[in-house]
Amino acid sequence: MKIFFDIRDGKSPRRRGLYGAAAAIACLALVSCAKTIENVQGPSSEQVSHSPIVMTTPANFDVALKENQTALAARKIAPDVAIYNTGFLLAHPSNPKKDYPKAILAFQTLLAEHPRSSLLEPAKTWIQVLEQQQKVAEERRKLAEEKRALDRERETLSQERQKLNYASEKSRQLDLEIEKRRRQTLSK
Repeated sequence: MKIFFDIRDGKSPRRRGLYGAAAAIACLALVSCAKTIENVQGPSSEQVSHSPIVMTTPANFDVALKENQTALAARKIAPDVAIYNTGFLLAHPSNPKKDYPKAILAFQTLLAEHPRSSLLEPAKTWIQVLEQQQKVAEERRKLAEEKRALDRERETLSQERQKLNYASEKSRQLDLEIEKRRRQTLSK
């Protein structure tokens, strides 16, 4: 059986990983909430936003994704911010349709296409957190599968034990009956 803990500190690596992921998400949330507004004059002399989405209330994520794409098409938002927003919306914990692989792909696209973006470090953090989350989810899935197998095995063993107990009881009753008949024949 695997040992899922370290005797020296009493905390499992999985628990430490989850704490690390939670700390990274908290740091990312703080960094994301620190909204900096930089405006750049675009070719049509409209202002282009360079700040990522900061969601303070639950929202309709599909609508937010469409608005993000519309803003990008209208050049109201910088391309790196649009890519970051896409990853953020796809990975948001409140999003019922969250898609971690697509979010990771969006953040990796940001790293590849915009290496000088101010959102580079938050994107790297998101990638690490989401990859860790996927590893934890996979480990949970495997553990649940192992648990189901062990439950089936336990049930099989329980049924076998019941059969053996039944056979043992029948054997004991048969032994008592044989002993009773032997005494009856000896006493005659």
